[in-house]
Amino acid sequence: MEVLFCFDEKYEPHFGVAVTSLILNNIDHLSKVHIVIKKNSHSFNQKIDQLKEKANVEFLIYEIDDQQIKDLKLSYHVSTASYYRLLAPDILPDYLNKVLYLDSDLVVNGSIWELYNYDISNYVVAAYCGQGKAVSSKQRLGLNGDYYFNAGVILINLEAWRNINVGKKCIDFLRNYPEMAILLDQDALNKVIDGQVLHLDKKWNSLVELYTSTSNVNEQSVIIHFIGSLKPWHSWCISNDKEIYWSYLKKSPWSNYRAEMPNSLKKVLSAIKSIFKQLQNPKMSS
Repeated sequence: MEVLFCFDEKYEPHFGVAVTSLILNNIDHLSKVHIVIKKNSHSFNQKIDQLKEKANVEFLIYEIDDQQIKDLKLSYHVSTASYYRLLAPDILPDYLNKVLYLDSDLVVNGSIWELYNYDISNYVVAAYCGQGKAVSSKQRLGLNGDYYFNAGVILINLEAWRNINVGKKCIDFLRNYPEMAILLDQDALNKVIDGQVLHLDKKWNSLVELYTSTSNVNEQSVIIHFIGSLKPWHSWCISNDKEIYWSYLKKSPWSNYRAEMPNSLKKVLSAIKSIFKQLQNPKMSS
């Protein structure tokens, strides 16, 4: 199996959690991990070397030129690095015809061998299409297909992606219709791929919204994905759902990482609001 991650230095520890969980639960089948970042560092390479001690996995690191995406719209928890996945398939080796892209705000809590071996020869991607806002997103974007997918876990048919030039078309859409792209690159991917997607079961992308304590995680869940602005590494996250993140962090080379603290008055006020919101949720009060 070959897996792709794209992130910036801010998300490096969280990539560490995701990739450690991936390795520990897929040690027999994982062969290569492709990493797209803006700039490599000695300290990062040292941690990668520690990961190599856990399993016989090859790590390929690509430094990206982000000039063509620097002017695209950003949000509170979406940085320029979110757009790296649009460029990544054109950076990866030509021999590679399939790769599994994973966000860095998730945990792989089991084997993904079954997922990786799905036949996507007649599709551009395979992804989970059961997100709650799918109907409104379909109407907002004027999609011809019936489904809207979450872009945090995508099995990519690289040949099909390159043939229809998905990355360039997404960037053009984001640049020409910024008001339509509320969810930024995820909206762009849905608009460009529009229906050419194999639907995945939610066990391959079980979504957790910590702010509202909304979760579709169950006993069958393999990949647990923390969506939304509140993340398990935030010090103001008081949900028990964060514990799986911290358990894998302790097993990773990033085990010294500490919870993020609010570093401005605006973030302090936002954190207080978030805590009150979490306390109002039935799961917290029961």
